[in-house]
Amino acid sequence: MSVTQPPSDTPFGLDPNVAAGLAYLFGLVGGIVMLVGGGTNKFVKWAAAQSITLWGSLIAIHVIWGILTAIVHIFVVLFPVLWIIDLLWLVLWVWTFVSGFQGKEVRVPVIAGFTESLFKSVL
Repeated sequence: MSVTQPPSDTPFGLDPNVAAGLAYLFGLVGGIVMLVGGGTNKFVKWAAAQSITLWGSLIAIHVIWGILTAIVHIFVVLFPVLWIIDLLWLVLWVWTFVSGFQGKEVRVPVIAGFTESLFKSVL
């Protein structure tokens, strides 16, 4: 009886498309888990890093928006702008995790540049 080892180039021995899809599906936590979970697969590392950047950006936008709303009350009137941003993020989230599960590399226009600069030592 022989025991086969899981592939070592992806985190936790997952198929690359599953690992990338999970990185996007579970947002910031999924990205962190897949990035530090081991493996050398560039596709999975990119998906994990971009997921971290995508969700980190959304969290930063909400924190900044909250601070500005507390200081300058006019931002309360502009609250629907935040809804539009959240709707855009929802569309990006669905697009990225579906593409990840399909095995397609996704480069979100502005986020991809930030991801490359933030994670250049990992990628």
